Amino acid sequence: MSLTHYIAVVRKKRLPFWQQSKLLTIGNDLQSLPTEQLWQLHDELVRLLHTNKSEEKQTPRQEGQSSLFDLKLELVRRIYRACTLCPCLCQVDRLSGEVGRCGLAGNAWMFREGLLVSEEPFVIPTHEIFLSGCNMRCKFCQAWEGVVQTQVGIEFTTSRFAQLVEIRKRQGAVNVHFVGGEPTVNLLSILEGLRALEIDMPLVWNTNLFVTDEAMKLLDGIVDLFIADFKFSNDDCAKRVSGVKNYVATVQRNLVKASQVSSLVVRHLVMPEHIECCLEPVARWVAENLPNVTFHLMLNYVPEWKAWNEPNLCRRLTDTEKRKAREIVNAVGLKKVLTS
Repeated sequence: MSLTHYIAVVRKKRLPFWQQSKLLTIGNDLQSLPTEQLWQLHDELVRLLHTNKSEEKQTPRQEGQSSLFDLKLELVRRIYRACTLCPCLCQVDRLSGEVGRCGLAGNAWMFREGLLVSEEPFVIPTHEIFLSGCNMRCKFCQAWEGVVQTQVGIEFTTSRFAQLVEIRKRQGAVNVHFVGGEPTVNLLSILEGLRALEIDMPLVWNTNLFVTDEAMKLLDGIVDLFIADFKFSNDDCAKRVSGVKNYVATVQRNLVKASQVSSLVVRHLVMPEHIECCLEPVARWVAENLPNVTFHLMLNYVPEWKAWNEPNLCRRLTDTEKRKAREIVNAVGLKKVLTS
């Protein structure tokens, strides 16, 4: 889908997916239906959303009617009872206060928020909301204070979210942009915030895409632009640097899915000593499998958090490494490249 959908939403030629999902109405009492039936209904409506036939279902909601958006919210609530949003599969009851790998129970916390102009040119000015918690533990994490400490900043509430979106829109924001940590682990709070939001702005999802098939299904029909990190091209590096297993297959699968259902940008932060093992295979895979996707080569690595204690991560890139990274990206045949 490249950037076509996202640009159309920015230009007011198309409704954001999350708004379209509110208009696909159903008459069922969702809470009384078994989960398997909810998923079947969900998948049918999402397919409808991506066809021209979806317009036939977009009628004013009647009293007591539910929508595809409501259905997603109900499914997320059920998942929170035994959380499987990410491959860690902690299965803790987050609604009862239990926490797993991400460190989060039921509520979300904002540790940063504001209007930013330092992202991709087609995204800015962007209203970025940094939410605590993450399912990865990257040793170089620049947002570690909101990843490890999950109740810092202010609590994310529906009313506060609506107020902030209105303020940032008046200041020039062209989208609502969720960042982490990893926003997917805060999906329930985000959907609750969006349910009450009436402003038609595209939703940007800044993500590591280390999530399950269930999570990707729920994001389909909500997210207008994925900005996805593809950090490693082998599981050894992913385990050593970020503490996760089965990284590569998971992220590759989700990148393909994201490209099929929404707009997508793939980012790769080049790390010292990880050019041959990670950058080159990542760039080659994206060129071969996602040829129409924008690839953002990031040469602005800065050691943070635990990286200072790692011999291969405790420094910035050299000029030689930056030049080699550019040469690799040019050589593999990527068509749309941004560099920062």
